[in-house]
Amino acid sequence: MENNTNNSNNGFTEEPSGLNKARIIMWGVRIIKRWYLFVISLAIFMSLAYLQNRKWQPVYQSRALVIIQDNRGFARSSQSQLLQGFSLESGYSNVNNQMIMFSSTDLLERVVASNDEFSIDYFTQGRFKQNNLYERSPIKITRNYVSNVAYGQVYDIKDLDGERFVISSDKEKETMFFSDTCKYGEPYQNSMFFLQVNKTEAFVPGFDLKFRIYTPMSVAQRYSASLALDYLMKGSSVVTATLTGTVPQRDCDFLDALCEAFVEENLNRKNDAAVKTIEFIDQQLINLSDSLNLSEKRLQDFKSKNFDIANMGTSALYAQYNTLDNQLSDIKLQEAYLNYLNNYLRNNVNDGAIIAPANLGVEDGSLSNLVKDYSEIMLQRNELGEKSPIYDKYTRELEQVKEHIFEVLKNIQISLDIQEAELERKMQNVVNGLQELPYKQQQYSNIERVFKLNDNYYSFLIQKRADAQIQKASNTSDNMVLEKASVMSVINAGAKGKTYSSYFMLALVIPLCLIIVVELLNPFVRSEAEIVSAAEGSYSIWGTIRHSDFKDSLVVEAHPRSALTEAFRVLRTKIEFIVKRKNNITVLVSSTESGDGKTHISMNLAAVFALQGKPTLLIDMDLRKPSVTKHLNLKKQKGLSSYLIGDEAVDIDSMIQKDPNRSFDVLPVGFVPPNPGELVRTERMAELMEALKERYDYIIIDTSPIGLVSDAYAVLDKCDCSIFVVRCGKTNRVFMKNTIKQLKSNGVTNMGLVFNDVDISKMEYSSYYGSYGSYYGNKRRNNYYYTVAKKNNGSYFDEDDKENKKSKRNKFL
Repeated sequence: MENNTNNSNNGFTEEPSGLNKARIIMWGVRIIKRWYLFVISLAIFMSLAYLQNRKWQPVYQSRALVIIQDNRGFARSSQSQLLQGFSLESGYSNVNNQMIMFSSTDLLERVVASNDEFSIDYFTQGRFKQNNLYERSPIKITRNYVSNVAYGQVYDIKDLDGERFVISSDKEKETMFFSDTCKYGEPYQNSMFFLQVNKTEAFVPGFDLKFRIYTPMSVAQRYSASLALDYLMKGSSVVTATLTGTVPQRDCDFLDALCEAFVEENLNRKNDAAVKTIEFIDQQLINLSDSLNLSEKRLQDFKSKNFDIANMGTSALYAQYNTLDNQLSDIKLQEAYLNYLNNYLRNNVNDGAIIAPANLGVEDGSLSNLVKDYSEIMLQRNELGEKSPIYDKYTRELEQVKEHIFEVLKNIQISLDIQEAELERKMQNVVNGLQELPYKQQQYSNIERVFKLNDNYYSFLIQKRADAQIQKASNTSDNMVLEKASVMSVINAGAKGKTYSSYFMLALVIPLCLIIVVELLNPFVRSEAEIVSAAEGSYSIWGTIRHSDFKDSLVVEAHPRSALTEAFRVLRTKIEFIVKRKNNITVLVSSTESGDGKTHISMNLAAVFALQGKPTLLIDMDLRKPSVTKHLNLKKQKGLSSYLIGDEAVDIDSMIQKDPNRSFDVLPVGFVPPNPGELVRTERMAELMEALKERYDYIIIDTSPIGLVSDAYAVLDKCDCSIFVVRCGKTNRVFMKNTIKQLKSNGVTNMGLVFNDVDISKMEYSSYYGSYGSYYGNKRRNNYYYTVAKKNNGSYFDEDDKENKKSKRNKFL
């Protein structure tokens, strides 16, 4: 046996670039062959895309513009610096705070609750989508009471005769089902709700629609999720309020109502200080009015009884007393305000309202600034709502300001107490001087003093209330609506096209992935590229044997003009090229496992060698599972196994079976021995091979699968070359690769791969074998040449083989 360590010298190795191209073509062919999967997938997914687009509803974007005054922080006087370490400025501008208030859930809920149209949906249900009837509904529902279980449920209303209607619930919910007939304009009630159904201008007799009632909070949360606020441009205080939804007119109406509520609430907050001042003054006037009326009545009564008291002279002592008394009254007024402020901060601060200003008789600048700071912080906190992340920060700031106010109030009270004590001391001195005056004059002076004090105090409060009312009337909102809501665009206009594109891609990707997965999970060899990849350049493919529907085991002899026979001729030529001679050739045939077709290859290879008219022998050396005898219908007799165990009754001539109808001889196994692995390694086997080589020009050895057992290794060195059979769709890819790797590591050379049982109709070889098939399948051409050969007594064949081929030719003709 000639050992060539590199099969590349044989001229049959494949280039890596060719292999890659072959793989690409292989995958392309496999994908194209399953084109029907793509057609089915496209039909299914395009239908799904069509149905999905039937459900498509346009989503509109509506926009309104609002101007918000940009007040970044509050101006603070130098007196407020006593609140060291505490600042009202927080990094959030006033615009940002109001934007947070603008989108607060509390404000949205109040707007929704102000109009039932925002929380009641009227719609008709089509096969694929709902058709909302906002402002086109033939009826309008006024609700008085709705139970919690009724919210979010769908109810049907159907007109009967223009005067009556039927209202019913979902029939699938048997426990809550009802169906009642009512009249328009009359109250209707059940366990679910109390409501009244009225006709609208769009009323059409015979209508059939559905409605659903939502809670104001759920609607507010839905609007909050789709509401977006942003600056119209950088550096401006114009804010765009955009809302997205499927009912554009309702969105525009909601935006307009929201903007109006926002502007109105801002104005109410500005008026809150004036309102609180007026309320305080009114309360003081109520208390003071009784005292003023009583003092006035006492003065009139005293004058009527003592008419001459008016002619009493007043002295400097009375003037001094009145001056001191007026000062004491001012102190009493300040104490009243301090008591009010103290009580208010202790008892009424949690209602979120601001306090009256600190200019009602108290001239302390620190207190005025602190009260102003407290009111401004309270206004800031009210704009946010309790859910705001900085609400607690403002609450802490309020507590700190309140503590400072208490400290200032305490200091002012101490100062007032000192002043009051000093005034009372001076007044006592004056009173002691007045005791020298007549009693009635002194009594008149006291009554007149009380009256003037109450009258001055009343006039002062009236003036302050007028100032507060003027301030309230002159207040305007810091915010204004610049542009009412309008529909800007349809934001999902391209959704239909995207749906078709997405489903189209899915229709291509899913069957492609399915094909790839199926192909990758297939464990069997199905292409020459897979064989070449497994061989890794160690061995090349010598031949490809296509699938045959012939029932004959010896196709070469039964159908010598077939494409299958020509494939065996090509294999014979390659073997002769490898061993570099045309006679005295010994070929071993094996495979990965049983069932790969090595016996079929062995028999037909022996037949194609025998066509040359030289002695050819087929040895069945598969001592474990012989099949040549069965395929060739040989008689059962002692054979190779008996010879190897040393049976003297068996010699070479007796165990070789010859048949005149078969062009080659056969050496069968005979009986299956219990120790085939040991028999093929005996000296008798080596001697037998030498003897047979002297008798035959061509010897084909059918051995056990080399991937399962090692029997073939015993005669590898006695053969000129070996053939490794790989069956399409049968040989395990991994098992084959491991077997080839093992052969390479064992130093096996001069071995070629034969791809067996290739089905052209299912594999990637149709175009290649199609031309040969057309040649060998052309009966008219072939019959012509054989007819000419018959007329010329076989001269169509080569001269050297004329005699041997003549008998063959006559047999098949």
